[in-house]
Amino acid sequence: MNTPRWILAAVMAAAVLPALAQSAEEALLASQMAYQDAQNRKNAADARMKQAEEARAAAEKRLADAQEALRKANEELAAATDNVAQSRDLMQKMTDGLNAAWKRKEAGQ
Repeated sequence: MNTPRWILAAVMAAAVLPALAQSAEEALLASQMAYQDAQNRKNAADARMKQAEEARAAAEKRLADAQEALRKANEELAAATDNVAQSRDLMQKMTDGLNAAWKRKEAGQ
């Protein structure tokens, strides 16, 4: 797993800055500043993660809605296909009946 550069920099700064300080107060201040910087970066990372989680949840909702719409569309397509088949069968029966009626009429003349 690759550690982000800013984390490495913060760890190094936290270790180096106090050593470079001239006094205990300067070391404390340097450590506090490094801590605050790390805290700010963590807060930013937390906010980014929360946004990513929310975006993912929204995408999952859109996906679920799309899957439901697809399911309904497939049901409608199946019903329409059945209706077309029934209509064709009925049309064929009516055509056969009409042809038979014409043949009877022509035979009677």
